[in-house]
Amino acid sequence: MDGDLAPARHTISRFPVEVCENIIDLLYSVDVKDQVEHSRALHHCALVCRAWRVRSQRNLFYSVVLHDLAALHRFAAVLDNGPHLRDYVHEVTLIGRTLHTTASPLSVFPVVLHGKLPRLEELTINHVREDESWYPRTPVVSEIAKPLQYLPLHPRFPHFLSAFKNVARLFVIKVTFLHLNDFVRIVNALPALQMLYCHHVRWRTLGPLPVSTRPNLDELQLFDVDIHCVQRLVSACGPRLRTLTVSMPFFHDAELLHPVNPTTEHTMGIDLSLCSTLDRSYIWLGPEFVSDGKSLDILRAMLDTWQCVAPLRQIALAAVPQSDFTRQCFADLLVTVGRVLEDWLRGSPAPLNADGEGGKQGSERRRIVVYTYDWEVWQTWWWTHLRGCFPTFAKSGELWMSYEPPPNDRLKWQDIDTPPPIIPTHVPPTTITI
Repeated sequence: MDGDLAPARHTISRFPVEVCENIIDLLYSVDVKDQVEHSRALHHCALVCRAWRVRSQRNLFYSVVLHDLAALHRFAAVLDNGPHLRDYVHEVTLIGRTLHTTASPLSVFPVVLHGKLPRLEELTINHVREDESWYPRTPVVSEIAKPLQYLPLHPRFPHFLSAFKNVARLFVIKVTFLHLNDFVRIVNALPALQMLYCHHVRWRTLGPLPVSTRPNLDELQLFDVDIHCVQRLVSACGPRLRTLTVSMPFFHDAELLHPVNPTTEHTMGIDLSLCSTLDRSYIWLGPEFVSDGKSLDILRAMLDTWQCVAPLRQIALAAVPQSDFTRQCFADLLVTVGRVLEDWLRGSPAPLNADGEGGKQGSERRRIVVYTYDWEVWQTWWWTHLRGCFPTFAKSGELWMSYEPPPNDRLKWQDIDTPPPIIPTHVPPTTITI
């Protein structure tokens, strides 16, 4: 009887620590909203047991998000108290609604963290407007934080920033600078910088076209940036550039002050003649590309200036955001763009003949890649249409399609649930995943 009432002895089942570490490693995302949630989870993981602590700390400090000045100083204090944590930090994101205030964390970032981030590889500056609700609100900012129209940066800010000698990637999002030269000096201050990403970045005042200042920059991505700013950034970063990504139509900033000099600026927009090593151009097409009445001519003129020594030049096309298009809308847009790119191909030094055969051995090659996110049942329809838009590229085998199922709603067509038409089977497309 007593034995029946005795408490049962439970055997505790434990997973190998390697399994737990692999699960902890999954708590990483490039999405800043996910990073905020993951940081909370990693804090809890670090407190579970000693076996989890090191892996949790490494992941927690690998990518750090700082939303205001107080968070910046707390982070610096943590690094002072635990110097071993400094080697864990590879990415820092400055995000929030205080960047354009007198209490901007960016203003003092390189001073407060001087010498404390020896392995920093990526820096993101992301301004969140007051009317944006996607990012969580922080406690009320003190009265000393007065709103400004642009980033408050000290003239010696680039000098202090130059101490971060391993930063290879710089992301700047929805930020306004007083002068373009301020931004160029920041870019120049990072000696290891290889990739620059700008999304809806503005400058209150422009100067003349700058001379080449970034011989080591390999990749430049510009989304929703005024065409005059694109001109200047391409001019400054061009000589060693391998990859250029732009969204079209270009953003028009009506408040921008720019003393345009017609003797030095390319009349149609983007001059790629300085980009002697450029071999990839990604062009993200918006719904107004044709209706704005300018973008086709700008694209044609930009391609006419593209001269490089690379044996293969590649243009990639995509709908951005894809959720703003129906399938047929983007298909019609590709018909129009296809005419421009077919003309560009015919203007190559060794043009392809009517049968799609290349010129003499060693001649230049040109390739088109179209990025499409859709269900598998639509793949034949897309490939048939692309072959009609780019017939010469298709005959020569230089028409490629990157085709994947849509991973999120922004990459779904407006008519995503429409069944595909019945189309006769053709030769399987050249499908790639890049």
